[in-house]
Amino acid sequence: MDSDRLNEFQLDIVRDFLNETLERAGSAMGQMLRMRIKPDLIGFGEGRWSSIQAFDDLGQFRVHVMKVSLKGPVGGAFYFLINSHEVETINRVCLPPQVEVTTNSQSRQIKYGFISEIENMIAALATTEISEFLGVQLYGQVPETSVITGSVVNEFLRAEARANSANFYVRSILRGMNIEIQPHFVWMLDDEFKKILKLNTVS
Repeated sequence: MDSDRLNEFQLDIVRDFLNETLERAGSAMGQMLRMRIKPDLIGFGEGRWSSIQAFDDLGQFRVHVMKVSLKGPVGGAFYFLINSHEVETINRVCLPPQVEVTTNSQSRQIKYGFISEIENMIAALATTEISEFLGVQLYGQVPETSVITGSVVNEFLRAEARANSANFYVRSILRGMNIEIQPHFVWMLDDEFKKILKLNTVS
């Protein structure tokens, strides 16, 4: 095995960590939405970013993207991606009817503010978990939000991977069990993640 790559022992440790972290994120998200959320770790590992077909399938449908960059010994960012239909579903189920049916500026702010609160909570939880896992102090920077079409999401993520010098990726879905939502939660981390992990583990 390439000595620069994580070994099976280290990958098993990371897998357990990710599953535990995603369970906490799903539980916290479920409490906010008052529904059951089932996290699904769909892939993690080293190498280059590979596309997520689900976004290409959306075509011109809009996708809300929230990015939280990491500040500290480990570089990278978290991305919460949810399509506009899922945003509307969450708002319809969780917000008071008088907010959901109105379209004025105050109502729009409440709707997007509610989704942003969910996203911020998940990113903050993940930042805390990875800090404790590695034994370092990481901070999440001010979230950056944007709305793009599904057809360019993978192009956007490839550009972000290059900008982050990312070499370790996590792809996950937070699936609603009683409503049709499945936002993606993506991690991009640079080489420092592996370096610190190796220092902390002995196989």
